[in-house]
Order: sequence, then C-alpha cells, then structure tokens
Amino acid sequence: MKGFSVVVATMLLGFLGVACVVQSQVQAKYSYDPAKQVTVTGKIQDTKDYHCPVSGTVGSHFTIKAEGDPLEVHLAPASFMKDYEIKFRAGDEVRVVGVKIDFEGKPAMLARSVAVGNETFVFRDEKGKPLW
Repeated sequence: MKGFSVVVATMLLGFLGVACVVQSQVQAKYSYDPAKQVTVTGKIQDTKDYHCPVSGTVGSHFTIKAEGDPLEVHLAPASFMKDYEIKFRAGDEVRVVGVKIDFEGKPAMLARSVAVGNETFVFRDEKGKPLW
C-alpha cells in the first residue's frame, strides 16, 4: 500500500508540473507589451466572468463595440474586481488603455486602465505588470 501511495503522489506531482508549464506558456502568449499600448473607446455590450487562460483564474471581462468589430476586454481576476468594488455595466461608455491581442481567433484587449465617466480604474502598472 505504501508503494501505491508513492506512485500516486509522484503522478500527481507530475500532472501539476505539466499544468504549471502549460499555464505559464499560455500566459506568456498573452504578455503585455507597453510599446503596443493603444486607447480604444466604445460602449459596453455585455459583461461576463469566466475561467480565463489569460489570467489563469476566473476573470472579469466586457465586450465593447469599437471600430466596427466587437472587442473582448480582459480586465482582472473577478476576486480583484470584487475586493475593490469595481463594476461595469452594459451601456457604459468607456475608454480603455491596453494592448490588443488575438484571443481564441477573435480580437481582444488586455486592459491597463478603464475610464468610465469621471472615474479611471487601473489594472496594470506602466510596464504592464498586473496589480493583483
């Protein structure tokens, strides 16, 4: 029985190691390059939280209609949004500063900051490092 436990523990560690490598590769694919930073304005069409490979956790997102095509904006982990009581709603006019990416074959953006009305919410520092 002891040998079985060692085999199972070794297998679990191996699976966790593979998962960590895959996750770091996914996050590297969606890195924030401040040299490619742009500003986009639009109206929020919808908001959603889901397990996101960009952040590696349940993340908050919204979709805006900007320059023709819908653009999914990746904000921050849902827990970060909840801790700081940050909420966006469909219909909000926003100005997003961030980096455009291709996410699952669709245009998307990693947000550095989002301005709505007189408030600006910052999610990354000037180098693009997440604040969570």
